[in-house]
Amino acid sequence: MTDIEFVFAECERIQKAISAAASLQDLPKQDMWGDLPHPEGKGSLMCGRAADLRVWRLAEQAIKCSDAMGTIEIAPVHKALGKILVQRFVAERRPLDEQQAERALSSAVKEAKKARMNRTHYFPCRLMRSKEPPSFAIGPVTFYTLERFNELMAPHYKSLARRSGKDSEKEPNERLLASARHYYDGFTWVGEVNILNCDGGTSLERGRMAVTGAVNLVHILFGSYHTRPMDIGGPRLETDRRSHMSLDPKNGLYISCSSASTSAVGFGDDWVKFLEGDDMAVLLRAANKALETVVNPAIKRTLGSRLLDSAAWFGDAVREESPAAQIIKAVTALERLVLTSEHEDIKKTVSQRGAAIRYAPADTKSFEELESELAEAYVMRSRLAHGSLSPFDPEVGAFAPVCLHRIEQVICWGLGLFEAHGLFDRELTNRQMAEGFDGLVSFAQKRSAPDDTPA
Repeated sequence: MTDIEFVFAECERIQKAISAAASLQDLPKQDMWGDLPHPEGKGSLMCGRAADLRVWRLAEQAIKCSDAMGTIEIAPVHKALGKILVQRFVAERRPLDEQQAERALSSAVKEAKKARMNRTHYFPCRLMRSKEPPSFAIGPVTFYTLERFNELMAPHYKSLARRSGKDSEKEPNERLLASARHYYDGFTWVGEVNILNCDGGTSLERGRMAVTGAVNLVHILFGSYHTRPMDIGGPRLETDRRSHMSLDPKNGLYISCSSASTSAVGFGDDWVKFLEGDDMAVLLRAANKALETVVNPAIKRTLGSRLLDSAAWFGDAVREESPAAQIIKAVTALERLVLTSEHEDIKKTVSQRGAAIRYAPADTKSFEELESELAEAYVMRSRLAHGSLSPFDPEVGAFAPVCLHRIEQVICWGLGLFEAHGLFDRELTNRQMAEGFDGLVSFAQKRSAPDDTPA
């Protein structure tokens, strides 16, 4: 209520300043930034920057206190709220009390919610050069080869042309479609995802998050070494063509040129068999449950969101050009997976919990070996982040692929472990997750300990 009173007080102050000023240029710049609808429908009512920011914060608060959180953007609520405030408290002269203020915020959210709907998004991707099979799915995200995508979209392309009734609309729509198709044709695959019950901006953001999340999970399932060229969107580059010039006193000008694929080339037409089998079925179920939290805002899975965050950091690490940045982002992915608000002895916590996830009694590596490997990655990240190690040091470049492989395994094993124990289907607090991780560490330590019982 106090914020709303401030907004109207600012409007009144600025209106008086306008009446007293010889020109609008005499007003402070911050007073000319921000406006509300005029109560009589005559243009706008200047409210100033400070008041506009108050309305924005009220819009944020309204969304957080509603069931629309994560499904609508702030901007449309902010716009609707400005109109409602003027209508209720200026035009209709309603009393400004807590109840009326809450109703105004609720009404603004309700107005913005009208724009929510289900939308299917298509994002061009660079995956593999192989065109078989023509499609595959990672949870709710389906990837189509470019050829298959164009086949499926052909009726929609024709429908767009038919919708262009006027000649003045037909030509711009044709140019727009041609430009879009030209862009998509520069990629090898297209990711399709259906986002439920969101407004336009939120739906687009969630769609991009879902398809990028699926690509990040592909990095983990197939391995970073084989999938590094894979990415979503970006510049239209069918091939990565580069050149370099150098000059030396003896030979003069030297020029080198290179051309590389922008999609992975190491996948044969039978690559999809890798997605078969019971173990992979568990991982794919886990990937589906994690990605469902993005495509359907009504689904809340604490561990699913945590795993997607971890996969996002790891995906960024895989696609990084700098080995130093790869190490920093990969270890951050590990931290996001296993840390639960701890502030002390982080290296030990991260390396032990990561090792416990990765540990298997039948494996050749002991828990202590796995812990040591992850501790080494953590120390390398700390040396880089805190400036004691140059990012150009040769050991950084040598260690980066090793670091990626170690953390890739932890996240992949985490996918299977969490799904096998039904953890994606439970709402877990940080305390519960910490107790679970520490219990897993104790189990791994006991199973890995040498048997000293005499024969």
